[in-house]
Amino acid sequence: MNTESPLRIAVIGAGLIGRRHIQHIMAEPRCQLAGVVEPNPAAKTFAEHAGTAYFSDIESFLKEGNAEAVIIATPNVTHAPIGIKCAEAGLHLFVEKPIDSDLKAATTLVEAANKAGVKLLIGHHRRFNAYIEATKRILEEGRLGTITAVNVLWTVLKPPSYFEVAWRREPGGGPVFINLIHDIDNLRYLFGNIERIYAESSNSMRRYPVEETAVITIRFCSGVLGTVLSSDVVASPYNFESATGENPLLSSAFQDCYRIFGTKATLSFPDMTLWYYSGEGEPGWEVPISYERIEVERTVPFENQLRHFCDVVCKGVDPRCSGEEGLKTLETTLAASKAMCTGIPVMCS
Repeated sequence: MNTESPLRIAVIGAGLIGRRHIQHIMAEPRCQLAGVVEPNPAAKTFAEHAGTAYFSDIESFLKEGNAEAVIIATPNVTHAPIGIKCAEAGLHLFVEKPIDSDLKAATTLVEAANKAGVKLLIGHHRRFNAYIEATKRILEEGRLGTITAVNVLWTVLKPPSYFEVAWRREPGGGPVFINLIHDIDNLRYLFGNIERIYAESSNSMRRYPVEETAVITIRFCSGVLGTVLSSDVVASPYNFESATGENPLLSSAFQDCYRIFGTKATLSFPDMTLWYYSGEGEPGWEVPISYERIEVERTVPFENQLRHFCDVVCKGVDPRCSGEEGLKTLETTLAASKAMCTGIPVMCS
């Protein structure tokens, strides 16, 4: 592949996320938009305005298109079938999270990409968030000492209009699989694989047959313990989107949503406050505790992720979220859902 020419990327699925990818491709000099694939005919006008080819289905795109890679931003259940067809056509793959909604199908996709020799990146874009990157560095530098525990909050209030879409009122449409999968991937990225997971859930407010509040306990293979509180029925600023200002569609409150506890220090995220004992003498609860703020330069995760995809395809860089990593995050999220249904702990690894 010519690493000097822009990478020709087609976007499959021109919904909300797909259009964000299209905008970033058009703004990135290392990329060229090589087509939009979307069955909704309204996307044809959108593609024309973007100056690229329009395809109403995968078959016509694979027959007539000239892309080198694709971004798949279609409904979750279609990720694997579409990805397999594209891999067999020799196209490199950037698949939006989750890798698929079905573990067996997702495994088949990873196998197909490996067999075809194409690159596969799973779009867990928060791995490219500047605050997550800074936290990863702090952990690797050992500034917190030995990590013993982590606490996560993802708490919001979704309005009634959100549930006008029928599948959001059904199992699989709740905050665990739709929203908390991001945080589960963050936790795996920061602390490694999860060994066991347990969850309790409630739907006592809206009474839809899907969880609205869940409390999850996690044991990582490293021995770190974690607790997660997730709810989409509460007035709260304590969630990743509001805390980091990452999502332009949600108001920013810049409150902490993670706390990482170590033997040397505790980190509050994403305000990046590091709490530790300083001065002479034996550290402990009788000693005044100090703190410092770690400065982080904010960037756009979607832009960072797209440039990384270019590096993966053109320079052979290892994907930050490989197909295997996407599988483990999906497996862990499904385990949380299973634990909620069965009322018993579920082994993940």
